[in-house]
Amino acid sequence: MQQSSDAFIEELWSYANQVPMMEHPWFKGIIEHRWSREQIIQGEVQHYLRVRTNPIYFGYMAINAVSEKQYGLMEVVLDNFMEELAGPRSHVDICLQFLEEGGISREAADQAEPTPGTLAAVEMIVGCCQRRSALEGVAMLAFVESQHGGQGGVADRVYRELTGPYGFSERAAETYHIHAVQDVAHGASQIDVIRRFALDEETRERVRRAVQLGVTAFTLEWDGHVQAMTGRREFWAGVGPLHVRQPRVRLPELGSV
Repeated sequence: MQQSSDAFIEELWSYANQVPMMEHPWFKGIIEHRWSREQIIQGEVQHYLRVRTNPIYFGYMAINAVSEKQYGLMEVVLDNFMEELAGPRSHVDICLQFLEEGGISREAADQAEPTPGTLAAVEMIVGCCQRRSALEGVAMLAFVESQHGGQGGVADRVYRELTGPYGFSERAAETYHIHAVQDVAHGASQIDVIRRFALDEETRERVRRAVQLGVTAFTLEWDGHVQAMTGRREFWAGVGPLHVRQPRVRLPELGSV
């Protein structure tokens, strides 16, 4: 018997809960005031290097939605795409406000070297959206954005610490304010799309893999922030056991060749 939609979404949440955003050293370190202002700015350079690729992967998602004639998906994808690029300031421009307060120009940020985590995250995110379906691209983002947004979510908590104890201006930390406001709706609409379109087991299996890829990719991005601050090639292990489905291996009997 096939899982109900609610059970399927609960399963997908179990993958995200293996590496909850609030527990990641990048976010937890800000919330607990373990990082210095200078370290946070170093991490935000890596954030900028990843965010400047947003139009690329949202563009691939939009193209795939059109070519697949997935008109129900198209609206959700285009809403995200327009929020990235429409208006007087793009998401990249808003990320740069943080760097400007730290004395870092766009030109200097563009010359910065991506850390291993940042490089891996960019390649995984762009590659997923380029080579997989629009639904898989949406699934990759859905559970990360759902954790990020909303009152009491990760972005809200980080924004309050940055503009409070750390003394950054509201303009500098605006990217986290925007995530807190927008991502709760983004995440909810993306999860709703999964409910509506992931109806058969073949599609659900592709969605599972996309969610796992997204959770891993964004965890690697935050690892990249910490790597920039510490200069160490370290990766966070998460809080739950790694979920890996392996084929059953039949070992030879004793005495056999």
